[in-house]
Amino acid sequence: MNRDGVIQCPDLAVALNEEADGTGTIVALRLELERSRRELERALDAHERSEALLQGEKKITELIAQGNPLDEIFDRCCRLVEEVFAGSLGIIMLMDSGGKRLYRGAAPSFPAYMAEVDGFEIDPKVGTCSAAAARREPVITTDILIDPHWANCRDLAARHGLRAGWATPILSSAGRVLGTFALYWREPCSPTPQHLHIINQLAQLVAFAIERAQAAKALLASEKLARGQATALTMVLDALAKESNPNRIMEHVLRTVTAQFNAHSCSVWLRDQVSGLMVFEFCLEDGVFKTKTEAKLAAVSPSMPAEAIPTWAEMFRIQRPIVLEDIRIKPDFPWRGRLLAMGVITMLAVPMVIAGKGEGLIGIRFTRKRTFRDEEQELAQALANQAMLAIQLARLSAQSRQSAIIGERNRMAREIHDTLAQGFTGVILHVEAAEEAMSRKRLEAVIGHLRGAGEIARDGLREARRSVRALRPLALEEKNLAEVLEELIMKLTVGTAVQATFTLQGEPRELTPESETNFLRIGQEALTNAIRHARPSKFDVVLSFGERELRLNLCDNGCGFEQDPKSSGFGLQGMAERAESMGGQFSIQSAKGNGTTISVTIPLPVSTELEKL
Repeated sequence: MNRDGVIQCPDLAVALNEEADGTGTIVALRLELERSRRELERALDAHERSEALLQGEKKITELIAQGNPLDEIFDRCCRLVEEVFAGSLGIIMLMDSGGKRLYRGAAPSFPAYMAEVDGFEIDPKVGTCSAAAARREPVITTDILIDPHWANCRDLAARHGLRAGWATPILSSAGRVLGTFALYWREPCSPTPQHLHIINQLAQLVAFAIERAQAAKALLASEKLARGQATALTMVLDALAKESNPNRIMEHVLRTVTAQFNAHSCSVWLRDQVSGLMVFEFCLEDGVFKTKTEAKLAAVSPSMPAEAIPTWAEMFRIQRPIVLEDIRIKPDFPWRGRLLAMGVITMLAVPMVIAGKGEGLIGIRFTRKRTFRDEEQELAQALANQAMLAIQLARLSAQSRQSAIIGERNRMAREIHDTLAQGFTGVILHVEAAEEAMSRKRLEAVIGHLRGAGEIARDGLREARRSVRALRPLALEEKNLAEVLEELIMKLTVGTAVQATFTLQGEPRELTPESETNFLRIGQEALTNAIRHARPSKFDVVLSFGERELRLNLCDNGCGFEQDPKSSGFGLQGMAERAESMGGQFSIQSAKGNGTTISVTIPLPVSTELEKL
């Protein structure tokens, strides 16, 4: 055929001239000529359709890449197949999230039909699209009027003039049914392999568009969720940093949880450390933070075993959030009536875990049925862990405060004992000595003892004031430990029958203020005890600095005593506690009639010279 549409066939023209007188031959040649023309036209049509399909697919691919709306892409796909196959009606149906129903996607040339079939259950024995989705394979209906799968839908087909339909499932890359792509016809007909190939090709293109849109939506949701997580966790951490009241911290947590999940309300249950029961503690309802002390809440069962709600037990076992999809149809449990009265339908129970053990839970309540993505459950778990951290910090803070109170009380008791009590002992000794000197009319000795008693009393008063303020002993501010110990011993024993000696061994090393104070108080206590109870004639003190340890030995030749750990006095206990606080060892050896030896040893840091060896 030339450019003017004239068929050119030289061999055929020659044959016609040679066989002009053969009528039968001419007819045969004319038929062959017509057949060739039709084949050529079909070839041209096929080429044009291929070109149109190629260009159409290219345009649709561009729309997908640009992120255009799915509705526009679906419409283009239907119109493209209608253009390629004249007389066809393209229809796209989409699967719902439950995987059980098809709903409208696109049908630009058949909107009335689409409006009427929007939303129906899939069934392998019903219709064409429905059967294709249910069977996950192409379904061909060549004549709707006689096909048994259309038995209950023939009136629908007749209203819209449908006689044939060919549907192919739209499958995701993972093989999940996303919907169906179908062609309907107004006359009975069967598809050619080319029809099926093109329909399958466009179904794959639609699947790609759907998955790309879902991925983009998931990414956007993940970004939004990540921002929400950062905001929520920041708010909770700010509350932890700023608040000291555990109730206020929990209020911040519950308000964050409620806002983040757009929930109706939420509550916190904690495991009782003694009984093991789950005890209701807090809730946020109607925007108001409430505790278990509120009368209406206290009237409801305030505690229950975790097994009372089966999903709780499972939640603690797997240490992951559990969804109670519809409490209206679940077995009864405490609080269920109250929740139903508030309109609660769905609950997300989130375990609060510390050290691998479930110590509580947050119940997030909703007045509508809903599902939760993995990211949402992870956020809920992170917030629950923050809440548990807040509660644990509050507990530890309370314990720490209690320990601090006890520690300070013990410190004050030791300091009062080591300053005022020991000072009074020294005063009493000097007063007794003054009385004895007075009886002998030794006026100078009396004056000396009274002066010594006054000095000891004033020193004791100053030290008591410094102890109350947790200050270092004044003597140690001016002299080193060895000098202060020697001076103390001489001051307490001067003018008495006790002969005291002090010996310093080794090269003195710098000690921490706390260690110096503890050694001073131990020496003071040991000497006072000896003078008060043992009535010794000798009291020897040795302070020895070694390479790796510091040792203080205090020995008297007094009456001694039988050791009984259960009846140890406060002084001995205080000395032991002071040695322990320095990481050292305390020992005492005594027996009736054999005097007493007290030893305190603490480790010293390795000297620079030793480190170089």
